[in-house]
Amino acid sequence: MTDTIATTVVEPLPTSPGASVPLRHRRRRIRELHVLSALFASLVLVALFPGLVTWHDPYELDGLPFTPPGVDFWFGTDEIGRDLFSRVVHGLRISLFSSVLAVAVALVGGAVVGVLSGLRPGGLLDRGLGILTEAVMAVPGVLLALAVITTYGRGAFVAAIAIGVGEATGFARLIRGCVVRSGTLTYVEAARTCGAGPLRVIARHVVPSILHPVLSYTALHFGLAMLAIGSLSYLGFGEAPPSAEWGVLIAGGQKYLAHAWWVAIVPGLALTSVVVLLSRIAYLFQEDRA
Repeated sequence: MTDTIATTVVEPLPTSPGASVPLRHRRRRIRELHVLSALFASLVLVALFPGLVTWHDPYELDGLPFTPPGVDFWFGTDEIGRDLFSRVVHGLRISLFSSVLAVAVALVGGAVVGVLSGLRPGGLLDRGLGILTEAVMAVPGVLLALAVITTYGRGAFVAAIAIGVGEATGFARLIRGCVVRSGTLTYVEAARTCGAGPLRVIARHVVPSILHPVLSYTALHFGLAMLAIGSLSYLGFGEAPPSAEWGVLIAGGQKYLAHAWWVAIVPGLALTSVVVLLSRIAYLFQEDRA
């Protein structure tokens, strides 16, 4: 009689097709974030050194008026013969660094108000700053910016300050919420119990916990600041001709849309592309954290 030895082969469970999807998506988002960040860094480099990609003076007459886009003039020329590509590239510097100033004003002002309010939620200082923040938020941002510009004069610098003051309230509310939430964390309470002072708690524990959402919010509002500054220039309250600021270029070229569409459309597409790029970076940055 032959003994039959039953051998049980344990096969590995099949991997579910959707099991690795979140990991693949996360890696894809990270790669996309790196690519878009590198693209934005290249735009900053071009803004700092526009001579790297342009060979025409943005304010000199280099060709015939309304020359269509071609080999000699990539984006064509405007109504008096200036190279539109050079003007768009040099306008990037004005728009970009005006937005940097606006976001810096909003971030610094919002951080001061948010941290002071969040350290002792419900206190007298928190209530007072909350009333001030709500009062500023009750005024539409455009009206607030126009009030500042009317008082101190037009220009990219004044427009950036005006936009920054209006955006500071959003930063203040975000940072206050993050500070209040981080104050309830176990390691923060442990640091306070061990005798750490408020400044040490903020620098060592609170700031690292709120850094990611603040950076994401900053990237989003960087693009919105560019859009707002361009809108003010378009309406005549920012930079003035012959500046190459993108809002000025759009406003100056809109009257020629019928026979020279590129004079207004090209700077408009440039502004839209940068705003969408920054919005996508902000979204991916937040998704990567999640």
